[in-house]
Amino acid sequence: MVKEQNKKYESAYAFRRALEDRLNNLSKKEGIALDRLRKKIAFDRLLARLFKNKQNKWLLKGGYALELYLRDIARTTKDIDLSIPEKKKINKEKIRELLQEEAEKDIKDYFQFLIGASYQDLHQPVYGGWRYPVEAKLDNRTFTKFHLDVGIGDEIISKPIWQKGHNLLNFAGILPAKVAVIPREQQFAEKIHSYTFPKDKRNNSRVKDLLDLVLLIQHCKLRKAILKQSIEKTFQNRGTHHLPEKLESPPADWGKVYEKLADECKSSKGNTDEAFRYLDKYWEKLYKFW
Repeated sequence: MVKEQNKKYESAYAFRRALEDRLNNLSKKEGIALDRLRKKIAFDRLLARLFKNKQNKWLLKGGYALELYLRDIARTTKDIDLSIPEKKKINKEKIRELLQEEAEKDIKDYFQFLIGASYQDLHQPVYGGWRYPVEAKLDNRTFTKFHLDVGIGDEIISKPIWQKGHNLLNFAGILPAKVAVIPREQQFAEKIHSYTFPKDKRNNSRVKDLLDLVLLIQHCKLRKAILKQSIEKTFQNRGTHHLPEKLESPPADWGKVYEKLADECKSSKGNTDEAFRYLDKYWEKLYKFW
């Protein structure tokens, strides 16, 4: 007798119905927003396609990379961030074509992905980058929508880490994606670069960087020598501002947003004052390396 968790579905319709039933039950049981569960699955299925060919040049970074590092500790993320470390400019239309070509791979999970034209430029990566809209479809219906950011030219000091995605489709015999993720030290370097961006160019969307930096320090074993190199290279290559000896405290209007994010991932640093003191102490010790 075939166990239910290994059952295969013979049509997209049957799979969709079974998946939606499971997600609805899981959402009610665990108190997790249904759209968050949908996005987790869509992220995993798109990344399974993008990393099926291990020769591809892109790496996962950002909030979802943290989620794969930390699992249930990380904050919710609504998008996917990719980094292409190549030291050359790449046309945004060419990137979209490459992404769509990989996204169209049939990996027997009934999902389809449509990647639209870039609608926003990214400026912090060395050679910039672009934001693309993504629609995930299942059984010819929209499953969820999100955006995909691709940054070009950020140098990676050490080897990427291969991480497994979420195992939410085991009931259908579908294995989680295996994804190449930027090293934790590079993640910290890019986060501290964003956090220390000049105030007139910084906004509330960066409040998540404060929490992510705290989580990286608390839960990841950051290798100091590699971390130092990663920070130096990130600031040097991006060339937007100097590496600061002292960190500036976060704006007062970050408070409520931070507290909501910290509560979601059960962070012990529940407000911006606690988070900043913790980060500042770590940075003070780290800066002595320079």
